[in-house]
Amino acid sequence: MFRSKVEATLRHMRLAPLILRPSDDPAAVLAAGQPFLIIVDLSLAVERWRAIVAAAHGASSPVPVLAFGPHVDHDTHAAARAAGCDLVVANSRLARELPQLVERLLGRVTSD
Repeated sequence: MFRSKVEATLRHMRLAPLILRPSDDPAAVLAAGQPFLIIVDLSLAVERWRAIVAAAHGASSPVPVLAFGPHVDHDTHAAARAAGCDLVVANSRLARELPQLVERLLGRVTSD
């Protein structure tokens, strides 16, 4: 559900989403084409989202990371912040405010 909503919203904003497949190596994907933003689902296996965040920070130009997950999963939200995610939000906030969150992380607006 979130994937299709995220893709549709980004396309509406005239942005081109690239969805990583489970078999994709995040570092290799980043090296092949520099994205401007990474959106990561914290419901992925912890090793997977941590690899994505690490690749974002290891890129030649660090890429901002927006992470989302269930609002009740405080430990995972805290772990995502500690791993270096620039913004961590609940699923409901992502669904409600995705365009504003993207704009904020792209530096087009400065307030939360």
